[in-house]
Amino acid sequence: MERAGEYILHSKWKIGMSAIMITILLVSFKLENTSTINNGDALGKEYGGISASFKELDIPEGYDIRQFEGMTLSFIVENNISANIFSHESEEFSKVTGINVKTRAMDYETMVKKMNLDFISQSGKYQIIYVDPYQTLNRFHSYLEVLNQYNENPDYPHVMGLGDDFFENQKYVCSYFGKKDSIYSIPFDSTTMIMYYRKDIFEKYRDSFFKEMGYDWTPGTPDFTWKRYCEVAKWIDENVPDNEVKYGSGHMAQEHNSIFCDFSNVLASYGGDYFSDEDISTLGLESFEHVDVLDGKFTRALDMYKDIVKTSAPESVNWNWTDTANAFRNGEIAMMTNWDENYSYIDHDLQSSVRGKVGYSILPYGDERSANIYGGSGIGINRYASEREKKAAWLYIVWATSKDMQLKVLMHPEGGSLPTRKSAYSEVAQKYKMDDNELLSIEDTYLKHVKAVMNAWESQNIYLRPKISSFYEVERVLVKNLHEMVEYDRDSSVVSRDIYKQLEEIRRKEAELVEEDN
Repeated sequence: MERAGEYILHSKWKIGMSAIMITILLVSFKLENTSTINNGDALGKEYGGISASFKELDIPEGYDIRQFEGMTLSFIVENNISANIFSHESEEFSKVTGINVKTRAMDYETMVKKMNLDFISQSGKYQIIYVDPYQTLNRFHSYLEVLNQYNENPDYPHVMGLGDDFFENQKYVCSYFGKKDSIYSIPFDSTTMIMYYRKDIFEKYRDSFFKEMGYDWTPGTPDFTWKRYCEVAKWIDENVPDNEVKYGSGHMAQEHNSIFCDFSNVLASYGGDYFSDEDISTLGLESFEHVDVLDGKFTRALDMYKDIVKTSAPESVNWNWTDTANAFRNGEIAMMTNWDENYSYIDHDLQSSVRGKVGYSILPYGDERSANIYGGSGIGINRYASEREKKAAWLYIVWATSKDMQLKVLMHPEGGSLPTRKSAYSEVAQKYKMDDNELLSIEDTYLKHVKAVMNAWESQNIYLRPKISSFYEVERVLVKNLHEMVEYDRDSSVVSRDIYKQLEEIRRKEAELVEEDN
């Protein structure tokens, strides 16, 4: 079994290399040369070569890498693939620095509650913070340390390429709130919703479907609309035996954050959105002024989403993203929208019943475009940690967001988020050749996954959520109404009016609080 595991890792790494090289052709960018003093290589020699991930760090001469020896830091983070990998890789960081980092990985809801309590109590229990733009950065940016003072201090390590090496959209979403003068977090991971489908089913029944329906059902093209997605799901239900796949599609319509994300893809594809305030989805705003849910695009998206859920597995009304991923992995559904980080769990895990049978694409098109929600997060420092803890936490952040660590996450056997650094892609492209016969002969499922994500990141395809201080309350309104709509088949015009009234009530209360403060 060990040899088999080694082979899988080796093959997966080679597949990853091929994927990254193709990616370079999909994205165009220019990297400026940086003239930094690099002390990382010397540290590697000093500590017996165990500090491979420190080699490229921008560490100033004379910086005492062991000055925080014996300190323990707590990193509160969502229990996802990147967090799991870092919980193992942090051992190397500890060997070099003497800092013990305890990764406190937990489910999304628990993480938000614990983090909020820690901020409100100002206890500084968690020194390193997983900064979700929509649950933390928007509400608690004033509880986070401003990182400019560390990155601009010549006596501290620096995040190399912070100005130009991170994807611009991702930095706007993850690092800033309201203005660009304060950096609250460094982009740490990137997750994006894409479409997964059973390529074995699509290949086997392609001709039969075309003969009956008269069009090519290949996902990812402008012709593959949400309406056709429903037709394909229904056709698979009626024509493909249950022992091959039980349902045509599965969704995540539980009364949970998942239904908001699921619906948002559909809404944006029809050209709609929740608000029309400038910068609300990038830098973010304290509040909103212009509610757009009475727009005809919004009601059309609601009707379409009702049809999507109706033609999916009956359990979809109570599934979240984890349930849907499990159903796909178990071979129960032929199509789903889900976060791209699931690819390893679904397509590479030896226990997956659909391993090697998965195709990837951007999400179906609405009236205007394909829209794929971006869900990356940053990493920051708790303002209420001690000054000494803050400096140690900054050293960890510089290491954790480095190019080398992003590549380690990418190539890890468990898989990981795609890098947020442009140079991570460039690094691999320079070391491997496109015409390597061995690489080109490898099955390209991983390649297709990367291409789908990079396509989703294109400006015409990406969807960024509203980033506002009251997002938690706004999301509660949307989640409740959306779930009730699909569970009880409520009329879309009634639902949109209810959402409008409830969002306006949130806006009114916020305005009253501002007036009281003034």
